[in-house]
Amino acid sequence: MPRIQPLEPDNAPEQSRQLMEQGEQEMGQMLNFFKQMAVSPASFQAYMNFEAALQGGALDQLTREAVYLGTSDYNGCTY
Repeated sequence: MPRIQPLEPDNAPEQSRQLMEQGEQEMGQMLNFFKQMAVSPASFQAYMNFEAALQGGALDQLTREAVYLGTSDYNGCTY
């Protein structure tokens, strides 16, 4: 059971709903992570800004994914 109950787009605050739609367009699906971030529109916006900043770096997508996976493995993340 998640600590933060996910919100569906029709139950989310307007600002979160817009961010959820943006995330769904970028990822091709509605991630559970987006549904949980929707609880806090300010945090969700900060996360999306952070993600946008990372996209403009010198690393290509494949290398970024390898870094994400390596970091997750190092930290024992199972998700």
